[in-house]
Amino acid sequence: MTSFNELTLGPETVAALAAQGMETPTPFQVAAVPVIARGNDLLGRAGPGSGTLVAYGAPLLDRLEGGAGSPVCLVLCTGQRQATELARSFAPICQGSGHRVAALVKNWNAPVKADFLFVPADRIQALYDGSVSVNGVKAVVFHDGDGVVSTVSRDLLETFLSGLPGTCQRVFCGLPFGSKLRFLARRFTRRAATVPSGSMRGEEGPSRSGRGSMPGRRETPTRDAAHRSLSLVVMEGSRQESVLALVAEVLRGSAAHVLVFAASADQAADLGDFVGLHGYVCGPPGDPSAPVWLSSGEDEAARKVLEALPDPAVVATLSGSVPPDAEAAETRHGTGGPAWVLAAVRELGHLKTIASGAGFGLRRIRPTRPLRVSSGIDGLADRMGELVRLPEAAPYYLLVESLLDRFTAAEVAAAALLLLDREKSAKKVSVRPGQAAPPPSWVRLFVSVGKRDEVSTGKLLGTLTGESGVPGNRVGQIDIRENHSLVEVREGDARKVIAALNGITLGGRAVRADYDRGRDRQGVAKKDKWSGGPRTSAGKAKRDAGYPPKGRGTRRPR
Repeated sequence: MTSFNELTLGPETVAALAAQGMETPTPFQVAAVPVIARGNDLLGRAGPGSGTLVAYGAPLLDRLEGGAGSPVCLVLCTGQRQATELARSFAPICQGSGHRVAALVKNWNAPVKADFLFVPADRIQALYDGSVSVNGVKAVVFHDGDGVVSTVSRDLLETFLSGLPGTCQRVFCGLPFGSKLRFLARRFTRRAATVPSGSMRGEEGPSRSGRGSMPGRRETPTRDAAHRSLSLVVMEGSRQESVLALVAEVLRGSAAHVLVFAASADQAADLGDFVGLHGYVCGPPGDPSAPVWLSSGEDEAARKVLEALPDPAVVATLSGSVPPDAEAAETRHGTGGPAWVLAAVRELGHLKTIASGAGFGLRRIRPTRPLRVSSGIDGLADRMGELVRLPEAAPYYLLVESLLDRFTAAEVAAAALLLLDREKSAKKVSVRPGQAAPPPSWVRLFVSVGKRDEVSTGKLLGTLTGESGVPGNRVGQIDIRENHSLVEVREGDARKVIAALNGITLGGRAVRADYDRGRDRQGVAKKDKWSGGPRTSAGKAKRDAGYPPKGRGTRRPR
């Protein structure tokens, strides 16, 4: 489809989308809008960059009546920042219909009375403690479902979904559509349609091909990804500033022109004004006098200009917004010249999927590393660089996003480095069974019960924690001897443990506890060598009572 007019949307909604520069639907929107417009539940394997907000927002805007003084649609987001951005993006589309939009975040006036309410994950409790009325809710949307289920416990989500009216429509979107989200979605949906169609059993995201599942997509041959690559730059700050920085960098190289693809005609005009303000002449594709060419979407005129070039290397292509699908990526960057794409962090999952489907390899371009400061800090930077690339880092991004609501990015980064540095220092002095000496923060205690009293390690640990209230993770090595035991505890807990154990009965014997007299003056237990000492009965009695052998831990007489 080439226009929102061809979808099952009202004329007011289509006009509102056009006013925001959105005239051509993405493949995900083409597939999802009719399903949601009919009131059916939907499982959408899509994330930021594929048009999810309009895909569910536009049909719900047509289908739901507002003005009741409480939400008719709830949209769950991962954090306050995302909830605010989505509400601000959706509000202009709702102006013509009179629906009110808000985020459940400070600085929004009476958000609980809005028709469409965007709720961050850390405020979900308000949905079932009475702060927000859910009696009139007709639809609930998980905008970034994988992020929500990673942030909120399953019990809270199940409690919320179970309390919704039975007729409430449910829309789950995620990329990848992980196992946790899939379990929750299938439990709380009825005959839900999957978009793109196909089974999600055993998959964490769309297939590698990424093709054939979206309606209206024509097949395009792919080449070996090793011969075609997209230079990826993760956006920081505003999109216009990021596009300008890339244009300047590309033109400093061997390219004579850079063709910038925008998401709409309005975005192309805004980018042209901003780039032109900094001295770069902009024009339509093929203008020999303009170093910067602008294209609003994947138009055929731009493609014909690229295909007619005798040397593709003289024109670099730049996606100022992530292509909506694999076909768009092929149209923009398939001629073989230098190719760049600008993406926000949240759009990386969508970008990886479509790049794989179009046969492109992604090559992330990172800022030049600053000069070496010190070997320690430089090592931390290397380690963080390795961790950033791991898939397990995705849930921690959600944590960072919530921290950015309260702190600056520099403060969060500094705290992360400090945490890594402390962890590294702690590993140097960690306590392991069989070590000669525990760290200075531990002390060793003498306890007057042992194997002869049928005392085991577990029994002694349970008695110690139960009587003193000291957690088990603050108890170190326990060494059960024949007539006594040696127990390592944190130095700050030692007096509490001694007071709790003295006088109790364990194994049919009254317990006596005290500091082990063999420890050094810093509170670190010395290496245990109790096998020596005099072999007289008196010496044995002293050893049984917990006294160290002569010459150890005592001062030699003059």
